[in-house]
Amino acid sequence: MGGFFDETCRKKLIGILTGAGAAYLLYRAIRSGFATPKDNGEDLLIDRCGNSTLDNIGALVDHTICSNSVKMNLQDLKTVLTILHESKDPIIRGTILTSIYRIPGFSSNQELFRSEGGISIIAESLDDPLNYIKTSAVIVFNFLSNDPENRDLLVKYIPQVVKLVTSTFQEFEQLPCLRFLTKLSHSQQNHHMLRHIIPDFLHLLQSGSSTIKFQVLQILINFSTNLELTFDMLNVPVPESFLFLFNYFQRQDILNDLLLLIGNLNEIQRSLPYRSRKHEYCEDSIFVLLFGPSSRFSSRLIYLMAFPDDRIKLQAARIVTNFG
Repeated sequence: MGGFFDETCRKKLIGILTGAGAAYLLYRAIRSGFATPKDNGEDLLIDRCGNSTLDNIGALVDHTICSNSVKMNLQDLKTVLTILHESKDPIIRGTILTSIYRIPGFSSNQELFRSEGGISIIAESLDDPLNYIKTSAVIVFNFLSNDPENRDLLVKYIPQVVKLVTSTFQEFEQLPCLRFLTKLSHSQQNHHMLRHIIPDFLHLLQSGSSTIKFQVLQILINFSTNLELTFDMLNVPVPESFLFLFNYFQRQDILNDLLLLIGNLNEIQRSLPYRSRKHEYCEDSIFVLLFGPSSRFSSRLIYLMAFPDDRIKLQAARIVTNFG
């Protein structure tokens, strides 16, 4: 019965996700993936050249979806969700996760998707042993989070997405997670679920690529307007090299956002509600590094006030004017 289910569902899945025109080609691609033995601990989803099997399948899905009028009705949706829920096959699961949200008509059927338990079924993939599957589920979450009603239901999965961010060093896995957390960090109601990861965000800000830096900054800027998180952010230990972030060679949008972040924190830590409480900072905290009596941050700000971009000049001047 299990073999029949897999074979039958595989064919139907391909028809739903791509339309009849490319069904045979995609079917061959998936079948060839199953026929390739997994040896020497090699990931079934990664070929010997380091390319993802699902990337190739996903590219084919993209092409065929754009060239066919594919509509997802209730029965189609039930079929896809049933296969995703019951199948243990990573190729099938990955194909669904990288394709389902791209089908024309899916966006307009969010209520139907919710009523069929779609969000919880997608969330099951967050426990998959393969990071590729987990990341693909987060990418679907990103799409779903554009709907406010979905966003409320997705909040409960923040801890699992945070765990993926901190357990991987791969940018292609971290970036979708950070984008998802950025969207959910717009609401201060969700900040309490993220405050413990602030040190990790600041570490990524120093060690990540420009793309990672930019995305982390969007989250930290959202935090920087929350009085309750100000001490948590200012008391994080950082090396003196943190100051190297504020330099002429930094990408301009990143430099602008860095100054916006510090400007927000400076304004809050100078405010009466914040100063009415007693705060003791550790010696190597951001607060001591940026605003302490022996800080060299002010000289960097003066240096940046001569930056050719007016936004950078204004952000630097804003901090200098209200410094300390």
